[in-house]
Amino acid sequence: MHSLVNAPTIGYDLARLPTGAAVATVLLETLAAAPREGEFADLSAFDPAAADDPRRAAAWLEVSALTPTRKVNEALSAAKQVLDDAVATMQLRAHDLEPVAAGLARAYFGDLPDLMRLVREDILSEAPEHVLALACDALAAAYGGRNLPDDVRHQLGGPWIGASRTLPAIPADLGPFADHVRAVLDRLPVLTEPQAVVMAEAATSVEADWSRRMHDAAWAAYLSGRLRAAATAQFQAVRGLRAAGVTPEQAARGVWNAVSGCLQGVVLHDMLDEVTYGVLVGPWESAMGILS
Repeated sequence: MHSLVNAPTIGYDLARLPTGAAVATVLLETLAAAPREGEFADLSAFDPAAADDPRRAAAWLEVSALTPTRKVNEALSAAKQVLDDAVATMQLRAHDLEPVAAGLARAYFGDLPDLMRLVREDILSEAPEHVLALACDALAAAYGGRNLPDDVRHQLGGPWIGASRTLPAIPADLGPFADHVRAVLDRLPVLTEPQAVVMAEAATSVEADWSRRMHDAAWAAYLSGRLRAAATAQFQAVRGLRAAGVTPEQAARGVWNAVSGCLQGVVLHDMLDEVTYGVLVGPWESAMGILS
């Protein structure tokens, strides 16, 4: 599930995760460290503590003690149980579904191990081991956030902070239509509450067709060699929505789909048919106006 092909799904998780913006920043920095397959920045001057360093081992014990996130498959199992019980008793009340809906909105497709696999097996697949260690330590520190002791976050995240200052500025690569993508991203931090409401309603109206169109766009990103550019836009959007104050609930109810679909459509508009492009950018345009 967690690969650059599925960056919009990862972004959906991060847009609702309390520490999602910090995690998105680390992912953007790892993309900047490996701008193209087989190439990566020289970070040899920055080394994490050795794997057998007791301080690093203790820090990772703190990470392993973090409360695990609830996965979507678990939330779906709970929903199925409620529906099965309703069928058995021939009773289904509206308030029975409220916790089910809330549980789905708070469930995640992936967790920290999934994000680490994304970095190790996809973004930095050919990087030296010490670069992978730097990045994964930083990812853990960002993911845990204030749930980790300050000294643990410094131990794991400090070396990467120094290394990231030598990397290209974020966003490093937004593809051949970068100016158009930036125009969308620049509007996210000032997104207003009324605009978010319109986006969510418009996204809900095309929900039945949206997933299939996003799948087509993901395939187009793969075929065109723009997986990294598309992922960069998605992860940057997470930070923009957090800056705008969009809540996890708003993101879950359609705002993320509207923003994610628009960015995917803009990054790949020359590869998409008119209907697919229209479905992806329509919710954004309903709230923000026609794209130029």
